[in-house]
Amino acid sequence: MKMAWSGVLIGLSATPALAASCDAMSVQGEQQGKFDASGEVCFVLPALGENYVSATLRGVTDARLLDQQNRRLRTLVEGEPADSEQSLLFSLPFNQPSSLVLHGEEGTRWRFSWRIKETASLARTQVLDPVSPLLQQLARELQAGGSTEAFWQARRQEGTPLVEPVDATHKRVTFLWRGARNNVFILGSPAGDHDPLFRLGDSDIWFRSYVVPADTLMQYKLAPDVPVVQGTARDQRRAILVSAQADPLNPATLSTDRTDRWNRYSLLALTSARYCTPQRMTQPVTHGTLTRQSLYSHLLNNQRDIIIYRPRVAQPARWTLILFDGQVYQDEYRFASVMDDLIARHVVPPFNIVFIDSLDHVRRGKELPPNPAFADFMAHELVPWLRQNGLPVQRQKTVLAGSSYGGLASSWVALRYPRIFGNVLSLSGSYWWAPQGEAPGWLTRQYQQSPQYPIRFWLQAGRFESQGPDGGIYRNTEAFAQVLRDKGYRASFHPWSSGHDYAAWCEALVAGMRDFTGLTRQRKPATPDKANNQILDNTQRQKPQAEQQGI
Repeated sequence: MKMAWSGVLIGLSATPALAASCDAMSVQGEQQGKFDASGEVCFVLPALGENYVSATLRGVTDARLLDQQNRRLRTLVEGEPADSEQSLLFSLPFNQPSSLVLHGEEGTRWRFSWRIKETASLARTQVLDPVSPLLQQLARELQAGGSTEAFWQARRQEGTPLVEPVDATHKRVTFLWRGARNNVFILGSPAGDHDPLFRLGDSDIWFRSYVVPADTLMQYKLAPDVPVVQGTARDQRRAILVSAQADPLNPATLSTDRTDRWNRYSLLALTSARYCTPQRMTQPVTHGTLTRQSLYSHLLNNQRDIIIYRPRVAQPARWTLILFDGQVYQDEYRFASVMDDLIARHVVPPFNIVFIDSLDHVRRGKELPPNPAFADFMAHELVPWLRQNGLPVQRQKTVLAGSSYGGLASSWVALRYPRIFGNVLSLSGSYWWAPQGEAPGWLTRQYQQSPQYPIRFWLQAGRFESQGPDGGIYRNTEAFAQVLRDKGYRASFHPWSSGHDYAAWCEALVAGMRDFTGLTRQRKPATPDKANNQILDNTQRQKPQAEQQGI
């Protein structure tokens, strides 16, 4: 499920050669057809002012925007299953034509529906006095007639965000953007929400400061000039995806194969002690083997890729990690390369990894939240298939793991089949989830009402995950862990100074497997209330009333 969300593009024009082979496209419509031997369909997009595009693709494996030399400017979809459906939000270049190319398998039917609308950016310009000492000094210089040039020159040399000391255990982090017209938002902020940045007077500096723990690790994007979109409040909230992109002055990233800024997250790592580094991710697997196979499920009536990593050791590895959203963990974050190096260095004991593809967003949303058919697939189709392929699946040494819905699915599948799956490693599990019409925390109640089973739990959640139903992921995970302990389960809760992203989840996977395999003792969790109060938005005492509405 490798999907990309587009943002503002510049400098596009369609070449006559390309335009001649492409269909003209209106501002709204739907087309469908069947891929021929070329596996390609092309559209010329209209030249408009400020705009956004909402689109749905079906049967398309890859989609990209091209410039006038037919160079790829923006990847919209990459490596999707031929039967997948994707919903996209992006924007076209300002007052210039562009081209969209769709790829698929020969003979596969495709469908493309879209709406393009000219719009304006959301009017959210807000001015606030900064708390950063450096920005306070700059504000005084600007009032005296100075400029921001020296400030931005320093940021280009030193990078962003701006990090300043606070005390022995905290730092002040200031996110920065230069030159937006009406707004800038953070996707993946330490507050766990789409927080707006503030403008420094009438300068070209947009900023927002947070005091965070000194071990903070998180990914983020910045979204300048988020447009006004038609629809519900949720539609407007999702509009951040139109322009969300990597921080242009932050070179740190975990992306290994993303070439454009729209598909790349920026990394904020206040500590260098990490397992999942770009260096490890880019290394080839040399101490083990990596195979990709296809598995058809009669129970789910679909087919997915299963990637299997096996360490090359004297004795076959006894432990097996089964990981949901496997195509993201492996294809985008190269988790097998990370573990291959750590196993070779004896940082973790040898274990097999089974990466399970989640196909697309639509099917992921149906399969991973508690779904009896998916649990049956895991127990009655996947496990026998793995055993036929020579992988041991022993209850005591098999770990179900996943993040977000994947963390929820790990706990659900183990509850349905506790005699097959004896260990759960949950990362930011969506324990707030409930069937329509029921109160949040449905799976927590199922564990309360069920007998105790021989399952161990290693539960992680980010301190920045405090938004959402019933207190957000952090509080729901904390509550789930307490229910498990009250029932007599071996369950540990691990708060992290992080948000809802793969930078922290990759680290937590390594830490959890070290604990499960006995390489490290399970640590005593930090006091949740105290830990959660360690994140402070420096602007929260001064928030203008308009900000409370959010997007």
